[in-house]
Amino acid sequence: MLLLINLGDGPYVADVGFGGLTLTGPLKLEADIVQVTPHETFRVRRAGDAFIMQADISGAWKSLYRFELQQQFLVDYEVTNWYLSNHPQSPFVTGLIAARPDSDHRYALRNNEFTVHHRRGGTERHLLTSAAELRTTLESTFRLTLPTRPELDVALERLVASTEPVLA
Repeated sequence: MLLLINLGDGPYVADVGFGGLTLTGPLKLEADIVQVTPHETFRVRRAGDAFIMQADISGAWKSLYRFELQQQFLVDYEVTNWYLSNHPQSPFVTGLIAARPDSDHRYALRNNEFTVHHRRGGTERHLLTSAAELRTTLESTFRLTLPTRPELDVALERLVASTEPVLA
């Protein structure tokens, strides 16, 4: 959900749910100006009546998503959320995904692949090899409170055992 916020000096956009490259500061809704956030540099490009959100990734502008300004309704979000949460081919159903920005890092977890992106450059990748390691990472790094039910550990162990590493 991208939010349009009208302030005294004009409209801004805020998006706290995009995932790995979620905005960590609002952006002025003005095309083709470079805007610095606490983590990355962004810009908004015009595409007819729409806009394209872009991030500067290692010196190259990468398009993240396209958006328009027409009003959206709660039912649209509910349907999309239901689909992403229930469809058997959804990556949110078939795997584990977590992301969290911190003051000088971005943390990402996809199944058992844990990545730390440093704000000033550089990336560390770690393969988590046990349910205990996965649980510890979810609780400490992502600050999640997980239940102590044994079936969760079984599911985490199954996830660790069934995923093929794709670390580059």
